[in-house]
Amino acid sequence: MTAALKLHHARLARWILIPLAAAAGIGLAVPAGASSSIHAAGTLANVVSLADSGTYSVCALLSSGTVDCWGQNTYGELGNGTTTSSDVPVAVKNISTATAVFGSYHGFCALLSTRHVDCWGYGGSGQLGNGSFANSNVPVAVRNISNATTVTGGYETFCARLSTSHVDCWGYGTFGQLGNGSLTSSDVPVPVKNISTATALAQSGVNSDDVSSVCALLASGTADCWGFNQYGELGNGTTTTSDVPVAVLGVSGAKAVTGDYNGSGFCVVLSTGHMKCWGDNFYGELGAGTTAATSTVPVPVKNISTATAVFGGQAAFCARLSTSHLDCWGFGGTGQLGDGASANSNVPVAVRNISNATTMISGYDSFCTRLSTSHVDCWGSGATGQLGDGSVQSSNVPVPVQAAS
Repeated sequence: MTAALKLHHARLARWILIPLAAAAGIGLAVPAGASSSIHAAGTLANVVSLADSGTYSVCALLSSGTVDCWGQNTYGELGNGTTTSSDVPVAVKNISTATAVFGSYHGFCALLSTRHVDCWGYGGSGQLGNGSFANSNVPVAVRNISNATTVTGGYETFCARLSTSHVDCWGYGTFGQLGNGSLTSSDVPVPVKNISTATALAQSGVNSDDVSSVCALLASGTADCWGFNQYGELGNGTTTTSDVPVAVLGVSGAKAVTGDYNGSGFCVVLSTGHMKCWGDNFYGELGAGTTAATSTVPVPVKNISTATAVFGGQAAFCARLSTSHLDCWGFGGTGQLGDGASANSNVPVAVRNISNATTMISGYDSFCTRLSTSHVDCWGSGATGQLGDGSVQSSNVPVPVQAAS
């Protein structure tokens, strides 16, 4: 079966199963009037940053340098030495000097204050970077990385920007997403070709093995991408996959970039506060006001002129605005647009009850945001506890994450 046909079948299944599950009451009950404006003493606080595995688990970096995670734990992605899932946060073992946390498919990596990187969870494609293809339910050290400044995760793949502005990648490489000129996976980091001025990184396809790609912003304000390209996600006007970086067309002044979790596109924030997106548009995820065919070159997002950051979800994107509000667009079938509905939107819509967002992470049909109070609110699918509110219910408006047990 081709990649396109598999994705088409997956889309049909989502449209059929979501309403059936809702009718049966399977993890899709949506609180109509839930509000995130009040956070009880038992809610998660002191959060610095967030990450999602692209499936059903979330991790939060705390101001203490430790990490708490919640949700699915089949492969040890909660990092607490077990494979028992949890609908409230649990502490990751042996991490006390983390400065950031990043998600990949069924796994996470933490950037440490030493500029080393530790990873945990699923390791079947070598994405833990420790010279092994085994899973780990506790953090393990990535080999040969001692000067990382940031990390990004995709489907069984991680990439790190180094202090030299070069990029190293490791893990699944079948579609060229390691950027090193090969189609081979690697259980240790390998250098991406022809990248020496990277300022930011993003991956698309965290939960889709056949549609995974990577983009890097460069010091010039332009972008280069590599990997799978069936939906134009490399932005170079073609649908030809590339195992080395290629230039995105029509982008200048880019200051932030993100990819979506189903592996079909990217969006950038420009220095003007406007945005552009490219790739698939089946659910309106380009935000251009249509559900027209894919775009192999960047197109403007409607009604966004004050964006400061962008975050990608499952066929959906959200932008943080200069007012600290959030707008989202694209697939909304489980409430992940946060606007009180469970419908798609091909233009940005406002997330309810959020006016003090500082950053966000996205997961499989869900989003979470860190607030200026250092609390966390989540919305969308909650079927495996990924909203962190002590339930397995979904919500089409933000709900507060509880404190670790």
